[in-house]
Amino acid sequence: MKEKTLQDWSVLESVAPYMKAVVSTTNEMDACRAVYVKSGATHTLTIDCVDVAFSGMLPGTIYPISCTKSNNANIIFLY
Repeated sequence: MKEKTLQDWSVLESVAPYMKAVVSTTNEMDACRAVYVKSGATHTLTIDCVDVAFSGMLPGTIYPISCTKSNNANIIFLY
């Protein structure tokens, strides 16, 4: 699945902070604009088809990371 670039977002998506929130799954999903972390731990996110482990992510924090998959449901994808 191709990651979205700056040219791929609609005008409404570009001007709104976030339009929807979806609980992540271990399956491939649409690329998100950011992620919200529900619990602190090491989370593995798939970014540009590469799995990247992030340790020390703080619960209750929004990270401006565009990804397509995570290793658990403690990550909320923001669109």
